[in-house]
Amino acid sequence: MSSAAAISMAGQVVAEGFPQETSLSGLEYELIGREDIYTYGALESYSEAPFLTELVGTGALPPLADRLPAEPIIFKTGVMVDGVGEYGGVFRHVIGGRPEGWNWAAGQHQGWGGINMAIQECLVRQGPRWQIRGEDQSGPLPNLARSWTWNADATEVTMNLIEGAKWSDGDMFDTEDVRFWWEDNVQDANVTSRMAAGSFGGADTTMEVIDDFTFKFTFSSPQSETVLESLAYIQGCPGPSHVLKESHPTYNSDSTYEAYTGALPADELSPVVLGAWVPVVHRPDELVVLRRNPFYFKVDESGQQLPYFNEMHFRLSTWGDRTTQTVAGTGDFSNMEDPANFVEALKQSQSDDSPVRAAFGPRVLGWRMDLNYDVNTAEDEYGQALRAIFRETDFRLGLSHALDRDAIGQAVARGPFAHPYTGGFQTGSPYFDAANTAYQEFDQDIANALFDGLGLIDTDGNGVRNLPGGEDIVLDVLSNANRGEDRKQLDAMASQLAEVGIRVQPRAIDETNFDTVEASGAFDAKFGRINFILPTFETCRSLPAGDACPIFNQSGDRMPFEQGIADAYEAFVSSDNPADKAEAAQTMQTLLTENAYSIGTVQFPAALLINKRIRNAHPGTPVFMYEWAEDAVIRERLWTAADQQEAELLPGTVAEY
Repeated sequence: MSSAAAISMAGQVVAEGFPQETSLSGLEYELIGREDIYTYGALESYSEAPFLTELVGTGALPPLADRLPAEPIIFKTGVMVDGVGEYGGVFRHVIGGRPEGWNWAAGQHQGWGGINMAIQECLVRQGPRWQIRGEDQSGPLPNLARSWTWNADATEVTMNLIEGAKWSDGDMFDTEDVRFWWEDNVQDANVTSRMAAGSFGGADTTMEVIDDFTFKFTFSSPQSETVLESLAYIQGCPGPSHVLKESHPTYNSDSTYEAYTGALPADELSPVVLGAWVPVVHRPDELVVLRRNPFYFKVDESGQQLPYFNEMHFRLSTWGDRTTQTVAGTGDFSNMEDPANFVEALKQSQSDDSPVRAAFGPRVLGWRMDLNYDVNTAEDEYGQALRAIFRETDFRLGLSHALDRDAIGQAVARGPFAHPYTGGFQTGSPYFDAANTAYQEFDQDIANALFDGLGLIDTDGNGVRNLPGGEDIVLDVLSNANRGEDRKQLDAMASQLAEVGIRVQPRAIDETNFDTVEASGAFDAKFGRINFILPTFETCRSLPAGDACPIFNQSGDRMPFEQGIADAYEAFVSSDNPADKAEAAQTMQTLLTENAYSIGTVQFPAALLINKRIRNAHPGTPVFMYEWAEDAVIRERLWTAADQQEAELLPGTVAEY
């Protein structure tokens, strides 16, 4: 299908084009070259935050020259909207998450909302790419991997690490950290790594260490720069091997994989990191405090070691409160993602005395229900029968036709914010194409006819359709208990699906544990927000790109159209030709939406809120494009003038090392 979705049903065809969108985005920005943001090199001299110099004088820290690489990353002044910054002060966040632990190598999250990005550094970087002009969009930006070269047939890529970067305890970052990440996390079936085994370039991809700062990936088929995007946050971020090995069962026969995953609990401070800030305080359900990393490997063009902010706060509250506090001026930054707050937050931010700037971007927030297609891991015969029905295309199309997406959107936020979403790429994606997006219109008659055609009849008269074995069809739907917008939509879905004889039983899980339950596959269905903008971003959440992907079909037992999606993904990552990539993305979009692979509900724009005292926050930064705004604004180069700085809780201190 191209311009419309077509569904065979009872001898007739029903077609409906994807609804036309009205964008709320007002973002404007000047595009630049990829070399304009930062480079690697040596400067004549370097300087640091004054209190670090004092610590050097007391012997508490090595001299700056011993802490920086010979050629650090140098951020260029020309693309900083407010120029070289002043040291000091606090960057204040409010988040709804809670730290699970500091072992991100094993898949643990640190509470989201920017904590993860503040402490992790990854092999390549995606966030700043939103500002790069089209002709320079040749794959990810360098970061820990400063450069790479391909062999003639693009089956090998040799990557060169920055030399001399150090962890926050002074230990050298080198290829042993990369090897440990790859072999003992990604490739270890007992570790729930953020990058699933087999999802990077195919199941046969291997890694070889060449020397302390050089390694090589070998692929079984030709690849492209695109595949390297998977080495960015949150998938390609090595952990400190010199710390983690002692808890890994491969190196410690007395340990277990459970002990390894929890080796760096959230209350253990200060964890060893590569990022610009180090966690030094964690008060559960109250506050996380990060202090600057004196070993950070990035500087500005004047030679000042980054970051500019000495301290970062993450107040542990709710996601809605993040927006409220940012609008009120008691927080400095918010990705406004809760549509229920949109109207009031925008109203308040428009006044002249508002402490915050607000700007909507494109629609990048989508909500969907994913059905678990893995029949083999169902707990009992009922679960197996239910998941077998999930694998019927007509069942999924029936669910999609049963949803009144306009009503769901208005239930979440009144106004022009919501737009229908049927799965696949959101409209804010550069790969979205309405002509290749199948849309199932709201029509209960179609839904009922599709269910009837599968023999799913209410045989006992209780208002709920039955499986062929006689059991009621009850969808146990996993959701995030901390997100009110998820709950509102799921409640609306439950009401609408009940009208066509499908019962929904919501199961809310606390955010701290949601990822663990999701990764285990212990659900029949799950509902929540997804940001499917790039095929290479958290691929395993959406696409069958490896034997254990997607996360809602980990069996590897693919439906025929799933293999088509997998083939299109392989074509996407193996080509550098924009036309070929667009064609592969359009194929993915067609297969995802015409088969209702996921049952989408609505999509919303998001607004970036930044306190006006924050400098170098580019006014055109989108909330999400190649990465979330926490990375896109490049927080290590944000700063505040001395007369507007908030008082630090721990002035003059650094993390223990």
